[in-house]
Amino acid sequence: MSDRFHVTYLLTLAPGEDAEERIRALQLEQSAELPDPVVHSLGMQYVTGSVAAATSVETPLDGSRNGSQQLRATIAWPKNNHGNEITQLLNVLFGNISMKRGIAITDIRWEDVAGDETAGGGRNAGGGRNASGGRYAGGGRNASGERYVGGERYVGGGRGRNRLLAGPAYGIQQIRKKWNIHGRALACTALKPMGYSSRKLADLAFRFALGGVDIIKDDHGLADQPTAPFTERVEMCVEAVDRAAQKTGSRSRYFPNITTDPHRVTERFEQAAEMGADGVLLCPMLVGPALMHHLARLNTGLPIMAHPAFSGSYVAQGIDSGRSETSQAYPAVEGVTEQKVPDNAARAGAPSTHTAPHGFEPGLFYGGLMRALGADFTIYPNIGGRFSFTSEVCDAINSHARNPALPFAPCFPAPGGGMQRDRMAFWLKNYGADTTFLMGGSLFEDPAGIEAASRAFMETLSA
Repeated sequence: MSDRFHVTYLLTLAPGEDAEERIRALQLEQSAELPDPVVHSLGMQYVTGSVAAATSVETPLDGSRNGSQQLRATIAWPKNNHGNEITQLLNVLFGNISMKRGIAITDIRWEDVAGDETAGGGRNAGGGRNASGGRYAGGGRNASGERYVGGERYVGGGRGRNRLLAGPAYGIQQIRKKWNIHGRALACTALKPMGYSSRKLADLAFRFALGGVDIIKDDHGLADQPTAPFTERVEMCVEAVDRAAQKTGSRSRYFPNITTDPHRVTERFEQAAEMGADGVLLCPMLVGPALMHHLARLNTGLPIMAHPAFSGSYVAQGIDSGRSETSQAYPAVEGVTEQKVPDNAARAGAPSTHTAPHGFEPGLFYGGLMRALGADFTIYPNIGGRFSFTSEVCDAINSHARNPALPFAPCFPAPGGGMQRDRMAFWLKNYGADTTFLMGGSLFEDPAGIEAASRAFMETLSA
């Protein structure tokens, strides 16, 4: 097994800047953080890693024509630098250099940092609810109906010498098996708005569940506000979903938002399991990415849906992600447009084609990194909604989330951010069945009402 882990960076050089010096500066900044002569005098060169590959990019990926040069450099970092800690791995990947400009991370060789829980998922299909709505003994309730929580008991045993990232606890196939949903995409919606009472949110959950929506999640803005305290809200929403299941014969799944101050997240995760939730929503960039991975290793029986709040500044703008082998060409479709940044917005500081890419390539971040950190579902803003992702970026996220070559269970990409129900057939055709479609406002504003709109949403996915 290699004692190195490989990371590929896209560097934008100023006119006349030396490529070798720029690469070496990155190596020093992310490791010894000392001048090169000092590192050599101390005999510590090995800490700074080695250059595994460096190639010039002929056409700048940010579209600039201002004389700048771009190159891809793959650094082979010593595994000892991350010390088997996720926080330190992220620090090595993009610590001090996050405060510089023109440095984008475009690839991570995941097998170099993967743990020993691989493509089968960290847990078995036990835990949670069975197809008829009852609880398995694997999590939540035991066979006699008594509630329990796995607490700090980890799934999959102890930590190996090179153990680091283990990916989702379940992933696509285990979730399909766990919920007995096969051969179609999943539907998801959100309870909102912030400021609604627990009772009103539970009433919404009831109507969404009557319409058959697979996953009813809290909006990421629902926390522990006085209008809808966490415990009260979860209890009422679980009861509402259970009540709807008694009427319809099939059960929706409720995912409360457990995002809170980091020292309380695990407690909320366990409370959600105790109160009968079916999964959780988490904003990993608010609570800390390593904490999501920790939760995914606990034996609560709850899948995790990662929300992208607070992640925007970590993601590089202006990178042409390229199309995956399974990506589609997107023709012009009414109501589905790629947003362009107007000139006045660019002058005000918004991303433009002349801004050097800086941060994580979006497909790698939302698809690959969130998957590696334990997300069973990864939400991202779809093209044509309120955000400015392109079709190429969306394809890249989907590809990273589901790529079978990665040493983690595939996770569901969950496009959202203003999706319209009348375009669902288009997205289903292009994104495929192993997708969870997140739709909120379009269902709320349907004149037929939430239950009828939800039912029509499900019919589209089942067509």
